[in-house]
Amino acid sequence: MLAIRRTYPSINLLDSFFEDLFEFPTFNELAVRNPLHDTIENEKEFQVELALAGVKKEDISMNVENGILSIKAERKSSEQKFNTKQTFYGKYEKSFTLPESVDEEKIQAAFENGMLKLSIPKLVEQKKEKVKQIEIK
Repeated sequence: MLAIRRTYPSINLLDSFFEDLFEFPTFNELAVRNPLHDTIENEKEFQVELALAGVKKEDISMNVENGILSIKAERKSSEQKFNTKQTFYGKYEKSFTLPESVDEEKIQAAFENGMLKLSIPKLVEQKKEKVKQIEIK
């Protein structure tokens, strides 16, 4: 959970100085985050959306190995000097264990407006022929 720090006009400059003094930005830069995600399942596929605000498409990589879908991304920090830095810059990683019922070869991904959208299709099951019992008279 991210801590939200509010600044009120009544807080004096000295209080703000001591608040900033005890923040450790190096921890934030070394951290690897799990991106927030939503998962939807329907009859044909699983749909997964991951929030990767500020990440560029070329800084995202995905692969499937041994039934595990791995996603890695990085939001690179600019060289600007920040007065306040509250957003996360660094690495994101997320892995999903895929069920055997998905078609790993047909996974598709699209990245738009900071959202990575995955379509993970299910394998098409062969329709089983109905077995009809015949009553013997």
